Amino acid sequence: MINKFLKFIKFLNRQRNLKIKPIKLAVKLALLNRKKKVRSPLTPKEYLSAAILMNDQGIGDAIVTSYLIKSLRENRLKVYVVVEKRIAFLFEQFITVDGVILYDKKKGIKQFKKQLNSLSIDVAIDLVDKGHNSIRRSQIILAINPLHAIGFNQEKYKLYDTSIFYDQYTSHISKRSEQILKLLNIEADSIKYHVNLPDQAHESVEKFIRPYLLSGKNIIIFNPYGSNIARSFSDTQIETILSFLSHYDNCVTIVVGEPNKIKHIKTSTNIIINPLGSFFETVALIKFATLVITVDTSIVHVASIYDKKMLCIYNNRIIDNKFINNFVWGPNYPNALQIFTKENLGTGLGDPIANLNPNIVLEQLKEELIKLE
Repeated sequence: MINKFLKFIKFLNRQRNLKIKPIKLAVKLALLNRKKKVRSPLTPKEYLSAAILMNDQGIGDAIVTSYLIKSLRENRLKVYVVVEKRIAFLFEQFITVDGVILYDKKKGIKQFKKQLNSLSIDVAIDLVDKGHNSIRRSQIILAINPLHAIGFNQEKYKLYDTSIFYDQYTSHISKRSEQILKLLNIEADSIKYHVNLPDQAHESVEKFIRPYLLSGKNIIIFNPYGSNIARSFSDTQIETILSFLSHYDNCVTIVVGEPNKIKHIKTSTNIIINPLGSFFETVALIKFATLVITVDTSIVHVASIYDKKMLCIYNNRIIDNKFINNFVWGPNYPNALQIFTKENLGTGLGDPIANLNPNIVLEQLKEELIKLE
């Protein structure tokens, strides 16, 4: 009886918190926005520097945003990125920027401010709608104190001098970068990601796969794991797909992913577990690949860089109750074939890929492998 009562109390507390949380968010955002009295006019010709808010974002986000970064820099703007330490390595040489400003959630805005010193930012760019991290982003904009701040669907908040109305929730996320460039009167090439593969990674991978290339093998890259379990293949599915691929003697399949996740996967004829540990070496492997098979993760966008033939599995996620992830974060190039799960649960996590019949993947694979014979 007591346990039931305690569970009921916990349930009530959760429901109360769910209702109070949006109110707290609204109050804090209102207080932060009171600190800005007047919106500044948009004067693109006067801007010499830009900061793109990329805290709370991952590797895939960074790769997609490389299009915007390069376009801004080609228009003579210095570009800085606000990122967390976990992806800062990407901006050392892989994606070219003029500076990195680190944001640490634990250390907060005070530590962030110390990095700014005499740094002058003309325009701050926030590519994200209002959400659970809006307070952090508002604090960052206040700390940067740009001449002008640009956001999406932020018309209620004075911290954003220009708010772009955007409701294309089935369009690819790179469309937002196009909107920013259009607003700043910048003409840009068609959407393409821009990275610099480190020579060392390229050389180590070339040395590793040279024997397979010399023997006439096609390189297949298989990435079975996403950032969470819902976007990952099950062990049974992995075994089924690899067993199928092992019968193709004109191919060698290299399983890639975080070393601790893929180390348990069994090898067999024509199947290799990637022995090269760095992210950049995985990028180089994809550059040399004939075919990429992957779940929805950053590998999709890496394959796009090199226009690789790809089978990618998406699981019908709905982000923030509006973004249709299958399209917003899809591969966005003709050489990629998307396979969608069938449950259509319509949740933030999406359908568990583990429930997908692997024969659906095998049927598409068979069609692609016939072309390599």
